[in-house]
Amino acid sequence: MVDDVELNTKTEPSQDRAKNTFEAILSITGDLLVEVGFERLSTNLICKRAGITPPALYRYFPNKYAILKELGDRLMKVQDDVVIKWVDSGGLDTGSLEEEIASNRRMMAGVLDVTKDFPGGAWVLRVMRVIPLLREVQMESRILVADKLYEGMRAKYPNVSDERLQTATLLTTDAGSSAIELAIEEPDRAEAFLDETSVMVATYYHSFLK
Repeated sequence: MVDDVELNTKTEPSQDRAKNTFEAILSITGDLLVEVGFERLSTNLICKRAGITPPALYRYFPNKYAILKELGDRLMKVQDDVVIKWVDSGGLDTGSLEEEIASNRRMMAGVLDVTKDFPGGAWVLRVMRVIPLLREVQMESRILVADKLYEGMRAKYPNVSDERLQTATLLTTDAGSSAIELAIEEPDRAEAFLDETSVMVATYYHSFLK
């Protein structure tokens, strides 16, 4: 059962050669996800592509799920960093609804770009959706982002209760994440997904000013 497998990295490498092996395992796993998908992915296949023995891989990762968790952690971090930087640089400091829509749209485009650039990004997202233990990685990321948004919006919406604002930031964070996933899965409609979600979220928050 997937629920019973070990997901933690065994050790973090400190020497350059070990770091290179560690990073190669992750990069190759991302590439193989694109090539063969999750079901056919195996540690033996990763070792063969990386030119290492299974014991060398198991020194760092107990199984393929642990590798996928590390990739999930990293993908969520690069996505989170885009949103955090956006908040810290004044992304929430907008006046009109149009400005708010445009600001949200820029942030979402940034998240989509880093996801597309991430090795096997689309597949990492898919795996996190279908494996319960890996879904926790995604949920932790959404809570972190929602908390950051709440901090940034608390002063902007002083008349909104803490409970409502906390609920709103979690809901809109989830909506944004879902839009990114849709944009990845249906690239021909990616712009529309980002446009409509930006309008939806900005309009929702703008209503708090009334």
